[in-house]
Amino acid sequence: MRSMRARSTRDAIAESAAALLLVVALLAGGGSRGVSDAVVHMAALPTLLLAFMRWKWNAEAGAQRVLAIVCLAAIALALLQLMPLPPYLHVRLPGRGSIIADLAQAQQPQGWLPLTLDRRGTVRALLALVVFSSFWVLSCTLTNAARLRLLKVALVLAALMAMLGYAQSASGARSGLRFHTFHHPIGAIGLFANRNHFACLMAMLTPLAIALGVRSHVRERLPAAAAWYVVAAMLLLAAALSLSRTGMVLASVAAVVTVLLMRQRPVAASARQGESALLSIAPVASIAVAVAGIAVYAWDGIRQRMQQDPLEDLRWQYLRYGWDAALAYLPWGAGWGSFKSVYPAFEPIEAMREVYALHVHDDVLETLIEAGLPGVVLLLAAFVTVVHAARKNIIARNSDASILSAAAIAAFVPMAHSFVDYPLRTHAVAVVLALVLSLLMADADASR
Repeated sequence: MRSMRARSTRDAIAESAAALLLVVALLAGGGSRGVSDAVVHMAALPTLLLAFMRWKWNAEAGAQRVLAIVCLAAIALALLQLMPLPPYLHVRLPGRGSIIADLAQAQQPQGWLPLTLDRRGTVRALLALVVFSSFWVLSCTLTNAARLRLLKVALVLAALMAMLGYAQSASGARSGLRFHTFHHPIGAIGLFANRNHFACLMAMLTPLAIALGVRSHVRERLPAAAAWYVVAAMLLLAAALSLSRTGMVLASVAAVVTVLLMRQRPVAASARQGESALLSIAPVASIAVAVAGIAVYAWDGIRQRMQQDPLEDLRWQYLRYGWDAALAYLPWGAGWGSFKSVYPAFEPIEAMREVYALHVHDDVLETLIEAGLPGVVLLLAAFVTVVHAARKNIIARNSDASILSAAAIAAFVPMAHSFVDYPLRTHAVAVVLALVLSLLMADADASR
């Protein structure tokens, strides 16, 4: 009895630490860097400590072990990039010869230099990897009930952020409700600095809100089911009000696919006779409510956004010259977080604009630039692991099948978005993805 009570206390402490990091990441982790990120890093310290203490290699599922190896390898790669190298080795690395030559011409001492060309950027990337990895590891050690409670916390905060987005959209470009110096001037943006990342968070959580509604409905908790369906409609409307084209598409596709999967579930047969039809209609109704809200409040803005020529977007320029940067630093890359430092050298003067390119808007290419072939191999390994876990859970038929299917859909939202943007480089999206992956990769046969 005493051992069970001690274990319960330890679990409660771990869940509280995870909840703290989740809340702080959602409230302060919507920017790309700065003081708010430092707050997230501080909140991650107890999570990191508890993750080390609680992780048991043999007790975890196979997919969890693979992703743990990928996370450790990515962290190790960042540490290796920060290690000083002697000049005769540094000059042999692609793209570094000019650095040694410039130091010699300036008559500066040619001391040992790290592989990375941006120490601060690599340190920030390292901290981001630690935040994601520690939260994911700690979440994996929690019970499924605890993970679901964390998910509900994320959904409540997302719903509150959606309401903030409504107010921002209604108050226009000069709204004092926009909290970042550099931001999109119109539409919903929540606590983020980038509307695309706000839309990505809304799109990622929409399937999970629908699944929680179905789960509550099946268990005959109709008030809770109605509440989660309302949250799903709120998140979908917020994604549309962000005026992010990719975010709107991903949110719509995720919601529709989730509803289709829910309707195919045999779990509906467990509902009382006469309620199965309502169980099939309710998720559709939540989307219909969101669509009605979009038609009334967001359609004009969406139409204006769709009229803009996507080929005029600067991200295509970043991709073009970013590829030149990737080739220049193969096979080892320029260092995690170094894109903004190395990219300007590859952009012709006549192509430069008044904006500053922080990211290439394609995480695969940016990983190739910063971490070279080793980084791309790790990225591919993580993707294959997630695909395997998603495939296993989409066809699952256990009591949490609806949640697992929604988690699979939610996991692919930020990954798909990362081909045209960089949502996972914000703590808010990355930490929520870590929670989703902990749900997706949990071993159904574990004794937890």
